[in-house]
Amino acid sequence: MKNSNFEISQTIDVSADEAWDIIGAVSGVDQWLGPITACSVEGDKRICSTEEGSFEEDILKVDHANKVLEYAIPSQHMIPVENIHGQMRVEATPSGQATITWSWNFQVTNENEPAAKEAFQMIGGMGIGGIESLIKQKAA
Repeated sequence: MKNSNFEISQTIDVSADEAWDIIGAVSGVDQWLGPITACSVEGDKRICSTEEGSFEEDILKVDHANKVLEYAIPSQHMIPVENIHGQMRVEATPSGQATITWSWNFQVTNENEPAAKEAFQMIGGMGIGGIESLIKQKAA
């Protein structure tokens, strides 16, 4: 196992405050990330379920002033990696849109690294797009 990382950054057509309201709430991941079928928060733990099973996340930081969420997933069943440390950051663009940067540090074998990075690319794009869709649905 070696340390690796992946990052996706995407600008969406909602305000930074609107995007942070969704991310900073910590709960509700099942509303914007397709593979998650249920999500609950108990203290500093977020429990997420998929069709294949559940996993727990440790919420490490919710920084409302800087719009940063950090979490850790010690073990999960979806991606062939271990010890995920994730961060979601929201920044306002000069035109009033939100740029969401989602990054992960993790441990992975050499042979699983390409598939893992592909999975993070898919999850990140799906999640960021899901946040934009959710906000626009609520506004409609």
